[in-house]
Amino acid sequence: MARIVVCGAGASGLTTALLLAGDGHEVAVIERDPMEAPAPSHAWDAWERRGVNQFRLPHLLLPRWRHEMDAALPQVSAGLRAAGAYCASFLGPFREMVPDPERFDIVTARRPVLDAVLAACVGDCANVTIRRGVALAGLQVGTSAAPGIPNVVGVVTEAGEAIPADLVVIATGRRSPFGRWLADIGARPPHEEIEDSGFVYYGRHFRSGDGSPLDKIIGMKDYGSVSLLALPADNGAVGVGIIGTSADKALLPLRQEPVWERVLAALPDGDYYLEAEPISPLVFMGGLEDRYRRFVVDDQPVVTGAVAVGDAWAATNPSLGRGISFATMHCLLLRDAIRDHLEDPYQLALAFDGATETTLTPWYRATLWHDRHKLADVQAEVTDGTTDMSSRQDDQGWTTFKQLSQLAFSDLDLATRMVAGGTWFAETPEQLLADPDLTAKAAGHEPGGGHEGPSRSELLDLING
Repeated sequence: MARIVVCGAGASGLTTALLLAGDGHEVAVIERDPMEAPAPSHAWDAWERRGVNQFRLPHLLLPRWRHEMDAALPQVSAGLRAAGAYCASFLGPFREMVPDPERFDIVTARRPVLDAVLAACVGDCANVTIRRGVALAGLQVGTSAAPGIPNVVGVVTEAGEAIPADLVVIATGRRSPFGRWLADIGARPPHEEIEDSGFVYYGRHFRSGDGSPLDKIIGMKDYGSVSLLALPADNGAVGVGIIGTSADKALLPLRQEPVWERVLAALPDGDYYLEAEPISPLVFMGGLEDRYRRFVVDDQPVVTGAVAVGDAWAATNPSLGRGISFATMHCLLLRDAIRDHLEDPYQLALAFDGATETTLTPWYRATLWHDRHKLADVQAEVTDGTTDMSSRQDDQGWTTFKQLSQLAFSDLDLATRMVAGGTWFAETPEQLLADPDLTAKAAGHEPGGGHEGPSRSELLDLING
């Protein structure tokens, strides 16, 4: 079995550690943040992770995550349930009307609770150690597995300690230093795509007085130039966010709690959350980048002996709640590639890249497709339809997709298929739109005009008091 170093003790890093430890590997997890993980029951109040900027924003674990955990790491989903996780179905009262209804069941929690459960499970593994408060300076290289391609044989801490490894897994999140580390060892730069997601989040958490779920809304509802995001979590908690665009400077006063509450109260069902107890300050998150990295260029790995998982590979705007589910699927792909190619770092790099490109990259592209079109729609609301949309690609496809989304409210078969697409990653929007039966369904259906909630002028009046 191998010695594996995992860089980062977030959800991706700990999931990777558990999966690889289950295969008998010796795993060392290196984490910059010094604080030990508290018990899940104390995680929300006692744990701060400065290295995870979305640590206290709403999170969602999709049905695909629950399915993969139940199959590969049942102690994690069981631990989450024991910690008071929110358990429900994406289909709500229609759950029993579809075949295999468990496909749509979720087990979800606030991010600190999830990370604490993962840390507790790692603590029960004899062949995993976590070293917290250790900052890494870069990678250690040895004999190359192929000419001109650096081969990583460990990591080096900022204190100068060399930690050897047969494989280094980079799970350092969307701000990962992996690219810089690769440059330091003379590797070719990976292929990289970066763009501003264009969205900003103003959010906080609430909790019911009796621990009952606050689940009047699950997901996101659009109200013109803003959206309301509500994600129920563990122990009667719910994460609530108002989402706008970074270009909409009129929304900046939403950083102020009275303004945020005033706007929330004016959105349909918003006052439902204001009746609950706030359990966090208002948190703002902006400047989010959609970032994709590929570590095989011109059919050659840029490095062997080191791989990136989760957000260190690709990160998107979090409003669709796909991040941790993506990352878990990525960790599983890595586990399988290691099973087949552990002794050949060159083939391991190629196999992991191939599996990633086949399974996950299409969903990265689909998420960007969705967000670019939604961003354009919101900008049209902000400018009262005067924004030039001529640069937007595939406008008809987006219109058809919105028509199908509306029709799904009255068509259970369509709803089942679209929910399975978005939460199980069964079919991308491109695949759905390639089905002539679905496009025929959408033909002749006009997307509803207008929207609930305050108009743009009323929203600005609310913001300005």
